[in-house]
Amino acid sequence: MKSKIVTAVFILTLTIIGGGFCFGEEFYPAKARDISDREYEQAIIELIDNAKESVVLGMYYISTQLETNNPVKLLLNDLIEAKKRGVQVKIYLNTKFPDVSYEELVGDDEFKRLEDAGCEVYFIPEGRRLHDKVVIVDRRYVIDGSMNWSIIALRNNFESATLIDSPGLAEEKIARLEKIYQTQKEKEEDGKRERNPLYIDSITERIEIKKALLEDERYFPGMLKASDHRVMDLYLILTAYSQKLGKDEFFLNLEDAGLGLGLPISWDDEALRRQAIKALRTLEDRYKLIKVEFYHASDAHITVLPILGESVTIETNILSSHDKEIPQRLKFLLMIKALLEKEGKDLDSVPEKEIMRRFHIAERTLEKALADLKK
Repeated sequence: MKSKIVTAVFILTLTIIGGGFCFGEEFYPAKARDISDREYEQAIIELIDNAKESVVLGMYYISTQLETNNPVKLLLNDLIEAKKRGVQVKIYLNTKFPDVSYEELVGDDEFKRLEDAGCEVYFIPEGRRLHDKVVIVDRRYVIDGSMNWSIIALRNNFESATLIDSPGLAEEKIARLEKIYQTQKEKEEDGKRERNPLYIDSITERIEIKKALLEDERYFPGMLKASDHRVMDLYLILTAYSQKLGKDEFFLNLEDAGLGLGLPISWDDEALRRQAIKALRTLEDRYKLIKVEFYHASDAHITVLPILGESVTIETNILSSHDKEIPQRLKFLLMIKALLEKEGKDLDSVPEKEIMRRFHIAERTLEKALADLKK
């Protein structure tokens, strides 16, 4: 045992000495020094005042309630002066705050003053929070840390900050901010698109489902007992979508999926996404029928997991999830009916107790479903 531990330590040591830790990318050559706390302000002033090409900011918060000699006011003045010298000035600003609206920020007089001076101010759409406190000068110098541009941060708080001389890192930081802004703008525009509910009968006319989904109490019978109605509907939607695309892995728009579950069209996108995410997590965690990865936009990556056994064809017009007149118990019974017909049996000729036993359905639920069917 001791020899194994010694061997493991030796291998780890060699890995460290040999540079064997893999972080995915190589490190950028860089020089760095600490400019935390009160050193930050002087360092940032010197960099902006000596900028020759560009100044790029990514900032969570910039205080705009400013008096003439406020340090933030002076920093903003330095940006305007840099622009007058011909330096390109770009500012990426967070807009997601609990007590200030997007419209208030965009209309703020200080930001308008910067724009009027020719500075490019990019307001990150409020879907996600930009929490950066980064300044990049001349595509070479990067100041990164915890420092917002506020009088409290600049003059009162203990704040960490590092000045890094690294053109490679500077380029990557700029590219990241540009990508964040572009992605969020695309998401904002996508939010204005016409909604396209994923109703199962609008995806395909028929689907193939495994008999086990009906007969194994871990699946549809379990969903019926647990009142996981949206979960069953969503799985049928995912199955239809997967079969239409001809692949088990695909991206799913969460808003469209939410509407496909019969949720009110008056709900906003966030509410629709929340319900779709809840149902997807249940399908993954409780029923083990899918794998799901959630992304920062409105999409989720879905993998429909395989189920062994025979299949049965279901006409999707009997399962339309936007038709609220079809109770979940009736949908389940209609799928049972299709399976029995495939086996050459008629639903009316099969004893109710046999249906209850085979498909794990409660007597009262079956009675209600049969009554629904007669209607």
